[in-house]
Amino acid sequence: MASLGHLAVGMAAARIYGPQASSRRASLTAILFWSALSFLPDADVIGFSLGVRYEDEWGHRCATHSFVFSLAVGAAIGLAAPLFRRPRLRTGVIATLVLASHALLDTLTNGGLGCALFWPFDRTRYFAPWTPIPVSPIGLSFFSPYGLFVATTELLLFAPLIWLALRSRARLPASHGARSRHLSSLAIAVWLLGLWLFTSGDPVRERVVHAVLRDNTEFAPGFSESALRSVAPGDSAGEVRARLGTPFSEFLLYEDLPERCVAVRVEMEQVAMAQPPERCRMLGVQPAVSLAAVIEVLGIPRETCWVYSRSPDRRFFRARGVCFADDRVRMVVRRWIRD
Repeated sequence: MASLGHLAVGMAAARIYGPQASSRRASLTAILFWSALSFLPDADVIGFSLGVRYEDEWGHRCATHSFVFSLAVGAAIGLAAPLFRRPRLRTGVIATLVLASHALLDTLTNGGLGCALFWPFDRTRYFAPWTPIPVSPIGLSFFSPYGLFVATTELLLFAPLIWLALRSRARLPASHGARSRHLSSLAIAVWLLGLWLFTSGDPVRERVVHAVLRDNTEFAPGFSESALRSVAPGDSAGEVRARLGTPFSEFLLYEDLPERCVAVRVEMEQVAMAQPPERCRMLGVQPAVSLAAVIEVLGIPRETCWVYSRSPDRRFFRARGVCFADDRVRMVVRRWIRD
């Protein structure tokens, strides 16, 4: 989920829909309404507590993240608009665009499954060719070093929308025009530099971040950045192993349901860690248990991730890995994290 991005879209929609708000309360009400609407497709997470799997038709990022859902709900809001003395067509169009923006932003994230944009005609999950938005951690995990990185990245990416929503419409005196233009140019330059630092993957940026964070990343034998760049979604696990070698560890990820053991880290064909520990232990999954025994107890995981880097001194490092679904590459992981 692009959490701050959805909020920024809602704020901008409120400004575009009602640029001449009659009071601060009206402006706040509009922001709350349009921001809540921009988050509405994520109501599908309720299904997790009801036993609906992520990859199911009514699972996360499927039906409610489709253009059909956006059109249906947007049309309903437009039809209801006259009851609140709002224009039918304008309200319906903006509501549809805000809802559709949610799925489009989610396709720009680098985690989870893609979005079923064309459900119910096509249940294929789509990602955009460029995925600069790091997937947001859930719950209290958001308040962590990685959560701060995600929030900063999203603030940078969506700064223009936030500026549009919050900027004043007051006219400046002519004498202030040149100064305002200089400040705007400086702000744009700083914004572009921030985008480069937080979202670019070019070698120069990597060296800059490496120098600032002073990382000491250790890579698995046989791993190379050039080989990782050759890995693409759809490649088989065998192809990845041939290019990158044996990973340091492997994560088995299961559905996050109350009775489940959610994540298991395996090293040298044995369990090194299982989360949550108590729940996993009750199912017989604990350190030193074999990988074969884990599969026998928990079944085939919905996703598997191979880890090719780590920090020997538990500091910031360049996390590199590959995640699979149905034995095919779903996502290539390149990010800076703290061990």
